[in-house]
Amino acid sequence: MKHKNFLWLLLLSFISLTTIAQESEKLVKTIYINASESILFDRVIDFVQNDEYFILSLDKQAGFIQAQKPIEAKKVFRINERRTLNFIIKPINENLSQITLNIRCEEKKWGGSQSGYVYYYDDKGVSQNSDLYQTVWDELKSALTPYRQVILAPTSDSMVSVPAEITLNSLPKTFLKDGFPLLVERCRKVLSSAYMAQKLISEHTNIPGWEGYPVKLYEYHTGKDTKKGVPKRGLVYLLNPSAEQLATWIATTCWEVKQSTDTTYLYKLAEFIKRQSGAQFPVQGVVYEDMYTKGFYEPYIFKDGVTVYVADSTKMPVDKHCTNEQLEFYLHLRNADLKPNTGRYARICSTNRTQYYKNGGKTDVGDNEEHRSQAWLDVVRQLYQLAWLSDRNELMIAWAREQL
Repeated sequence: MKHKNFLWLLLLSFISLTTIAQESEKLVKTIYINASESILFDRVIDFVQNDEYFILSLDKQAGFIQAQKPIEAKKVFRINERRTLNFIIKPINENLSQITLNIRCEEKKWGGSQSGYVYYYDDKGVSQNSDLYQTVWDELKSALTPYRQVILAPTSDSMVSVPAEITLNSLPKTFLKDGFPLLVERCRKVLSSAYMAQKLISEHTNIPGWEGYPVKLYEYHTGKDTKKGVPKRGLVYLLNPSAEQLATWIATTCWEVKQSTDTTYLYKLAEFIKRQSGAQFPVQGVVYEDMYTKGFYEPYIFKDGVTVYVADSTKMPVDKHCTNEQLEFYLHLRNADLKPNTGRYARICSTNRTQYYKNGGKTDVGDNEEHRSQAWLDVVRQLYQLAWLSDRNELMIAWAREQL
């Protein structure tokens, strides 16, 4: 397996960095990022350069970055200053890193010369202003895509306990030798029902919100539609797992939820995924399904693995047969193009909001009834992205805690 592994049991609350900033008044000098030290070092360099800092010192082996820039006061009676950011990046393991930040502040002062403008910088030492640190973390967030999830450690903590994540190698050796290969073959059969993965058009790593992930654009055709008399053409961006990846998610889910690798649980989960989605994760586009009348394929629009509803009714086909123009429109949907409510279920395991909450989710995503907030799209997208580079799938685990 080539998947990167995260240690994210502390992330069950699934609160974004911005939300934490609003809720926490503690001074945060250390964060943990689910990325290797090398990748993170490069990302931080990108951040300081894009934010117009002047790099004073770099030492990749030591994980040290020092950058500085003058800050001009934008308010009356505020003092101009110069800030120096000192980042120390340390590996926790191959896929988890710690960043510690110290901010040194210097105030710009007039030197008292009567003959000209003479200024100097008065060193105020390392800042203890929590807002200042939080501002840097907030700005850094955009440079960490797709490594958006973090654990923040207040400076008062002497150490941060990062529990070991359940990985495939955590499972019994007898299962890995004998049972897992059989589960992989079972998952190949699940993926054989992925009817939208027909003709690969292109692969993209720059889909908005999915930067860095190998999203694939597929063209597909349904069977002969009973009402139109011809197959219907669809276009959809997919991020489907491999058989090995799907089997890994299923195995770690059953182990975490039931402490078991019994085929009763493994195959029940695999069969459910086959029936619900064929393990297809629609990033964006149209999904045709004959859900209610066999052979009558109706279009469902998906974004971030969830059914969504287009606000402009003229963009939806009256005869349930999408035009080429409509198909292209669905590929470039923005949240602003959608109605406020979304569908209930998240691919690939039909996880709903209630299951998400029961599994420890804290982000307000509404409910499963009248208030199905668009925030569900963000949560599903981010949880699936974390799963993509991990042996665990939190969406799958949330479903299994209730249903297995």
